[in-house]
Amino acid sequence: MSDKKTFSVAMFGIPETERNVLKNIFKLSLYRANTYALVSAAQASQILMVDAEDPKAMAEWSAFCGAGPDPSSSSSADGKTLRFPTVMVAKETLSNSGPYSVRRPFVATRVLSVLDQVATQVSTDPPQERVIGAEQPKAVEVVEPSSFTALVVDDSSTVRKQIELELKLFGIQVDAVESGEQAFESLARNNYNLIFLDVVLPGIDGYQICKIIKKDKAKKKIPVVMLTSKSSPFDRVKGALAGCDTYLTKPVKQSSFQKVVKKYLKI
Repeated sequence: MSDKKTFSVAMFGIPETERNVLKNIFKLSLYRANTYALVSAAQASQILMVDAEDPKAMAEWSAFCGAGPDPSSSSSADGKTLRFPTVMVAKETLSNSGPYSVRRPFVATRVLSVLDQVATQVSTDPPQERVIGAEQPKAVEVVEPSSFTALVVDDSSTVRKQIELELKLFGIQVDAVESGEQAFESLARNNYNLIFLDVVLPGIDGYQICKIIKKDKAKKKIPVVMLTSKSSPFDRVKGALAGCDTYLTKPVKQSSFQKVVKKYLKI
């Protein structure tokens, strides 16, 4: 059974050019556990995105919610004020925007990180009546770049982008290449804390690349995670002989991926 969940997002006042950027970011989410789809405000939207710098958009959003300018509320058909998670969009982080905000210009990792946190609320919080005078949660902080770096080696541009996106949600800096030759060039120039290595590559394969890395005194301690589209005892034996630290079978569940990252980077 798939763990994928799709969340509908309605927008108020965000310019068409930015909507197109968001649509492309939403397309990236198709490869993740949480996916996002743009809908009109009249449809059954679960998340709202509002241009906080557009007074008309703010007024339309407030009227749609049927309550005052509270970014975490909305109104149901029977007139009760219910929580309705909203992401405010502005050039600067808004101190009074409620729990969720995202800055312009849009960065895929930043947008998806905030939406994932909103999706968690949508999935786990039952509808609640708004509590007058309750303290608003602090604005969500997006993970900033960390000191960790990772190398991703895969001949699929889609897989490279997926893994890069997931790693950047941890603030990890990523280099992504499509062949063994490019991988060795990157390894010669940079030091990495973690390597994701596809088994099937053009030219030299992942097992051979792993063997060479593990024979290098300067690189052998870098954890190598082998990526394979199949997982058989024979594959695991070959991986063990090559010196890889663990295996992930594609398609990789986000929870499994994050578990591996946390294990080897101790984050």
